[in-house]
Amino acid sequence: MAERDIEKNVDRTYFVDTLRRLADALERREPFRIQVQNKRFTVPQAAELVVEHEVEDGREELSLELQWRADEAD
Repeated sequence: MAERDIEKNVDRTYFVDTLRRLADALERREPFRIQVQNKRFTVPQAAELVVEHEVEDGREELSLELQWRADEAD
């Protein structure tokens, strides 16, 4: 699979709706389907869940990450 690193600013409503759909899928232990920048993919239900906090040059970043290998996806 080709390398890809996309960051996209979204409005609050879209962000909240996406988090809500993700939380529902996680609670049901189901895969999560999403589209980012014209690419649709599935996050497998067994993806690793990671919380990351970074501080650099006076800026802070909180990331909620789901990590998996491409061969683990549906």
